[in-house]
Amino acid sequence: MSRQFSCLAISATILSFFSCNQPTETPSVTQPSSLHGYGGNQMEKWDFGQQSAADLWLQWGQYLTDENLEGILSIAGDSITIEVSGDDVINGKEELAERLGTWFETADVNFIPEWGVPIVYHDSPEDAADGTWVVNGYRLESMVGDTLTSFVRHSNVYVSDGKILFHRIYTHSKTVESVAEIDFAVDMNSYEGDPYQSVSIYGSFNNWCVECDALSDEDGDGIFEGSIRVGKGELEYKFALDKNVERQETFEVGMPCTKTTGQYTNRVIQVEGAMDLGVVCFESCDCP
Repeated sequence: MSRQFSCLAISATILSFFSCNQPTETPSVTQPSSLHGYGGNQMEKWDFGQQSAADLWLQWGQYLTDENLEGILSIAGDSITIEVSGDDVINGKEELAERLGTWFETADVNFIPEWGVPIVYHDSPEDAADGTWVVNGYRLESMVGDTLTSFVRHSNVYVSDGKILFHRIYTHSKTVESVAEIDFAVDMNSYEGDPYQSVSIYGSFNNWCVECDALSDEDGDGIFEGSIRVGKGELEYKFALDKNVERQETFEVGMPCTKTTGQYTNRVIQVEGAMDLGVVCFESCDCP
């Protein structure tokens, strides 16, 4: 595994352009028609790996969000190694259980996957190494009281025989901020546009990700609701349909609940603490 990892560290940066929206068909890795990238001074050493390895890593992330320690340990190898940063290394399943158990007792954890690519190292076109690397990027949130610590990371994860055996983490940024929970609700009963399947909210709190925060209408009354933890201060946001930025709300400049910056007019609030914003209608500051 050490040889593969040294090669992976050299070549992983060329893979960062892949997104999580790549097709999920499972390619053959036993006799690839062509290899890509390089390892050390040798060219064409990598091929796409099995989707099942990427799925296992996504399951790990979901177990983190669910704070499911038993689930994580079920897919961790007995001798798993996790290089968190510098001298901070987790060695073995027992230490992993202790570290995660303490974390889960004190914090609310949220794993947000952004992209990932499974790849396999080849000594030769006909000779694929055992196991699959999942090169991936994600955001991680850890909430303690009203303090949110957010990480932007990518990592190299080694999967073999249905277990995660190695995980090296690269942290690109870390922010710590005081946050508050905001309750949002939008009434869609008066909406007369094209049919839609879902309603989401997006804005400065989630880097304007229209797909990340869906609202729900559990009682079927046409009012979509959700609670979001956001940083204190000014918050700009909008509602959108079908997680599509082309179906976002539009506002006239000067509407009382909005702020215009350049060509963009968004909803705006000042967050000082927990808030329930009540119900508004789509593309309106209230419900007429």
